[in-house]
Amino acid sequence: AHLEMTNTKILIMDTVFNNSTETKTVRSFKPSIQHHWFMYIISSFSILLAFTKFGVNTVTGICMLSISSFLIVYCILSVYTTKYVITHQGILVRKGPFSRKFKGLTYGDINNISVRQGRMQKRLKIGNLVISTNQYSRIFKGIKNPHKIKELINKEKSSAYERRTLLRKIL
Repeated sequence: AHLEMTNTKILIMDTVFNNSTETKTVRSFKPSIQHHWFMYIISSFSILLAFTKFGVNTVTGICMLSISSFLIVYCILSVYTTKYVITHQGILVRKGPFSRKFKGLTYGDINNISVRQGRMQKRLKIGNLVISTNQYSRIFKGIKNPHKIKELINKEKSSAYERRTLLRKIL
């Protein structure tokens, strides 16, 4: 999948969206950094223990410090390198620091969209968006205002359906 971004349009060269097509980007968003709140608390506590209880001169202290630091860096990188793009044709997803290509999901494939929120996620006004198809379910974690994003995807899905049926009537 090859992707070039312009101001309001996105050029997608992918078999998911039928070869080379130009489509308008409706919304582009990233997960919230607050999604990893529990990991930050545990890692911070481990770093504190590494410095105070075990000391950085011991093997245990060095291991706790390095693992906690690695987890914090990975969580931050995964948030800043994950991107979700809602277009008129479908949803594009690029997840994690090791992913360079966007994966597409067309509106015709989507069967169900649901929002999952825990107690802390409700307080932070974030949630997980679960998009189900016939073959699999894709989870968009740590989305700000997940109910609004769900409504937007449902609106775009119905618009895409209307465009398809109108095109069939014309042809």
